[in-house]
Amino acid sequence: MRLFHPATALLPLALLVGCSSYNVTYDYDVTASYAKYKTFDYYTSKKGTGGTTTLMDKRVRAAVERELQAKGFTMETKADPDFLVTYYPIVTDRKVRTNVRTGWGWGYRPFYGGVSTTTSRVRHYKEGTIVIEIVDFKSNQMIWQGAAAGALTGLSNPEDADEVVPKAVRDILVKFPPK
Repeated sequence: MRLFHPATALLPLALLVGCSSYNVTYDYDVTASYAKYKTFDYYTSKKGTGGTTTLMDKRVRAAVERELQAKGFTMETKADPDFLVTYYPIVTDRKVRTNVRTGWGWGYRPFYGGVSTTTSRVRHYKEGTIVIEIVDFKSNQMIWQGAAAGALTGLSNPEDADEVVPKAVRDILVKFPPK
């Protein structure tokens, strides 16, 4: 017979919330001519995209600029750019249920007995996703979108954010432009 310690029920929650793992997805317009895109600017004002803190906005913006420039794109603020970039977080309330079963048993052949109980707990947490969208400047049509679901989940201090955000942005933009 096994007895479970109540702390073992918290392990899945700690792993789920404490990890900085995330799922990257992307989608794009297959008819767009990506070879013509050379310059970019931001779709929104220079003061941020809204919905993020100023510090998180700075982290994401710096990471996006760094990644796009590493791919050979140039930031164009004076003339019309080839494409516009926007980014924003999506924060979703999530929950995870844990069950802990405890019990005690006795017996001797052929008679057995026991008592057990199950305790169920629901823990709530916020899952944060970074979304990056790229819009053709002339047509004002979205041509590419990527997201890192869970990238902003469990960031407990600025050092975590400084480490996770650039990696998440890099992972999102790895498939831009499509080949």
